[in-house]
Amino acid sequence: MTSPRKISIYLPDDVREVLDSVDNASAYVAESIRMRRRHEATRAVLREAGYLVTDAGVERMRQRIYALDVLKAQAVQAGDE
Repeated sequence: MTSPRKISIYLPDDVREVLDSVDNASAYVAESIRMRRRHEATRAVLREAGYLVTDAGVERMRQRIYALDVLKAQAVQAGDE
């Protein structure tokens, strides 16, 4: 790993406000970039495997999973699980 170096960037207010609220803005930005790179790599692997991944499709699947989580939580509360 190379040593860290300081850079200056301009950010919109909404992003700056997020960074103002964290203890270590550099770590937050670094982890965000790493997450973005993993996200892009995952989509690339899926594309290479023949899957068409779209933002709309991801959102539909997210909502399906949320609905299943709600059903499972209801079943647990009812004592069915």
